[in-house]
Amino acid sequence: MWFYMMCVVVSAWQCFVVALDTQLGGVGNLLHEWHVVAISLANALLLLSPFWLLRRRWWLLIWLPLTLLTLWCLAQMCYCRAYDDLMPWRSLGLTDNVNSTLMASTVALLRWQDLLIVVPFLVLIVVGIFVGKSRKGIRGSNSRAFLLSIFAAVAFGIIGYVDGDNNYSRRFLHNFSNKDYFARNGLLPYLTFTLHEEFKTHSVSDDERAMVLRFLEQDCPQYSDNGYCHQQRRNLVLIIVESLHTWPIGMTIDGREVTPVLNRLVASDSVIYAPHVLFQTSHGHSSDAHFIYNTGLLPLRDGAVAVGHGDGPYPSLANALSGYDCREIICTPGMNWNQTVTARTYGFDVLYTRDDLTASGDLNRHNNMDDAALTDFASRLLPELRHPFFLEMVTMTMHAPYNDGKVPDTWITASDTLNAEARGYLNCVHFTDSCIGAFINELQQQSLSQSTIVAIVSDHTQLYYNRIHGIPDREALPRDWGIPMIVTGIDTTMIYEPVIGQVDVFPTLIDLMGANSYRWKGLGHSILRYPVVGAIQPRNMTVIGDSAAMTAQQRKAWDVSRLLILDRANMANRLSW
Repeated sequence: MWFYMMCVVVSAWQCFVVALDTQLGGVGNLLHEWHVVAISLANALLLLSPFWLLRRRWWLLIWLPLTLLTLWCLAQMCYCRAYDDLMPWRSLGLTDNVNSTLMASTVALLRWQDLLIVVPFLVLIVVGIFVGKSRKGIRGSNSRAFLLSIFAAVAFGIIGYVDGDNNYSRRFLHNFSNKDYFARNGLLPYLTFTLHEEFKTHSVSDDERAMVLRFLEQDCPQYSDNGYCHQQRRNLVLIIVESLHTWPIGMTIDGREVTPVLNRLVASDSVIYAPHVLFQTSHGHSSDAHFIYNTGLLPLRDGAVAVGHGDGPYPSLANALSGYDCREIICTPGMNWNQTVTARTYGFDVLYTRDDLTASGDLNRHNNMDDAALTDFASRLLPELRHPFFLEMVTMTMHAPYNDGKVPDTWITASDTLNAEARGYLNCVHFTDSCIGAFINELQQQSLSQSTIVAIVSDHTQLYYNRIHGIPDREALPRDWGIPMIVTGIDTTMIYEPVIGQVDVFPTLIDLMGANSYRWKGLGHSILRYPVVGAIQPRNMTVIGDSAAMTAQQRKAWDVSRLLILDRANMANRLSW
């Protein structure tokens, strides 16, 4: 009995630590969350109670749930630090994304708190070995102990679930977020609910289709004029920069600029600079950003669109640019995030992957520094492109972790300013900035700068500025978490200070490219036409920025986008994508 109770306590403790670390404010709030302790104990008792129904020779089977739970808890702790939520079931099957970068990133996400998961399990192993050798504490099938475990689970459940939230229908049937559901209800309800949501048929009703069409007609922009573009058709280069925050732009360390190229761009004429773009990615992370920028749709809140629904059809920026030579260059293998499929879905004629960067010798020539190889490859590709062209480039160097030797050391890494992680990040920012500068210089040398619009955007956040200074996120300002949009080579000069969403980039680019004959304008708003002053954050659907009349439309856009994704083939026929 005592060994079984140790297993229950360890399992409950591990689940409690995950809830604390991901949702309840960390280990510092341990003493204030006793109802979660009771919920964790109730779930651990139910999980391990079948142990009492096993015959003595099968007692080792108890290590299966204990081991799986330990690995699951560790994975969720790391995942939540990157994605701000618990990992959905579908993500467990993303084996194509497993590579050296992912493994290095996972190691970089480990924290001392993870010992709270591992150490009790290791102690349990030592105790289990002792029990196994002595055969003490191991009994055969015991229905009485099984019933006692169930009774104890019910008792702890009553204590834990009666905590002032008596709307049990809302509590157990509505998923605010994976981490919130897990903290509210515990392991077994979470596993049951999320498995049900994962495998149930997500059919779209006729009423929902009618609602979508009504929303697109009444609440989405309808216009076809091209008053915000140059009369001549221009090329478009869209550079999606990995993990680029706004706060390094304009920053100096020891009197020297971290981003001299971007600084020069945002200070020049004929540029739109929006410093406070809200990242709206979810479990697809980088692939969600690619989806938003290329389609004008919003991602799913409970999975990666590129993997589960990457085959389309979808509207796209490439399709809007009718007659363009459309190509995409990425630094990763094409299988990562299903990019071989999504490149076709987004309308690109050719996809260049890491294999092409290797075959060309660019990676070897630049000592495997992704962004230098990427921009070098793109520069040599320019003469081959048929005009007008749309070239999308996705950088990689600024992906975490920021280890020593990832890029050449500079005065930034030698400085005693900020902490080591921030210095490593800023050194990578400086390197990527120089790579972008080399590519822009190549555009000028090939006499393409006057006929090419260059748009620089970021996929998601990485290192909040407020966290570097120990300021909690609840006190963060847009300058702490904002990602930038920089568009050069246009006829407009604008610094757009209010908060906008990533979904607003698509219609803005459509406007600037003079592609408004394309019926689809996306679910966002062109900042050239509409006073966007806020956006919806997908984690909890709150308004970031200023609340305005547009908020109701922005919230509804998430539901509409979900239905469009799930019913994409049917809606494509109705909307002529």
